[in-house]
Amino acid sequence: MTAKSLEWRLEIEKLIDCIDHVELPEQLLKSLSKLVPFTMATFFINRGRSRPISLYDTFPDAKSKSGIENYINGTYVLNPFYLAHLKGLELGVYRIRDLAPDAFFENSYYKSLKISPSPEEEIGYVTKNWPQGHEEIEIAVPLGSPEDRTTAEIGLYCPLDEHTFDDDQLADLKRELPIIGAVTRKFWTLRKDNLASRPIDSRIDEMFDNFGKPELSLREQQVIQHVLRGHSSESISYNLDISITTVKTHRKRAYGKLNISSQSELLSRFLQSIEPYLGSG
Repeated sequence: MTAKSLEWRLEIEKLIDCIDHVELPEQLLKSLSKLVPFTMATFFINRGRSRPISLYDTFPDAKSKSGIENYINGTYVLNPFYLAHLKGLELGVYRIRDLAPDAFFENSYYKSLKISPSPEEEIGYVTKNWPQGHEEIEIAVPLGSPEDRTTAEIGLYCPLDEHTFDDDQLADLKRELPIIGAVTRKFWTLRKDNLASRPIDSRIDEMFDNFGKPELSLREQQVIQHVLRGHSSESISYNLDISITTVKTHRKRAYGKLNISSQSELLSRFLQSIEPYLGSG
């Protein structure tokens, strides 16, 4: 048995000891640091089409913690992990860039209100006050049935200028997924009545679905929603089963009806539409 394996075995004992306590997310992140190095971490619960619940984070100061508030109050609807959660994520370790649409990293238009452009970021933008310049991996743990979709999201971050998560480190995490999954599921079963007392709040998602009404046609709305979430024309064509020419036509018409001329203006218009709800709930 290697030194790392022995150390992890000791961590499992700590996890079992606090599996029915609110401190479990904190202990799990501490334990995971024995497997892979990271500088910051977050622990969210995604419940269907609702704002994520933040259970624990290691962000260092008030400014960065306000980035978490900005995220859970609105910009989560554009996040690749959230979108993958809605479709159904299996227990696994994911690089955030592997969950994103094909053109996500080429978009530099996320620039106003609660989002700032950041070409250095893996997903091309950063939520306002969210720490910049980090690589991100996500551990997904399904907690509910397909009908009642709930997913634990454990995010691990390290500065891009220090090191990146290598394949061996991801393999270490994947090897311990049965333990990570079992501990997280049991914790949620025991504590969810207290942790999830806030009602499901799907207002931001509903506003996203209704964005552009009544000016846009249904197909124009669908195209615009894909543009907002970082899809290329090719990806939109594939997902909606229409030609690339038709995609471009719908996008041009939608821009005209919304009186905008660029993707940055489109994002600004959407964020302005949800601004009254940011920080509420």
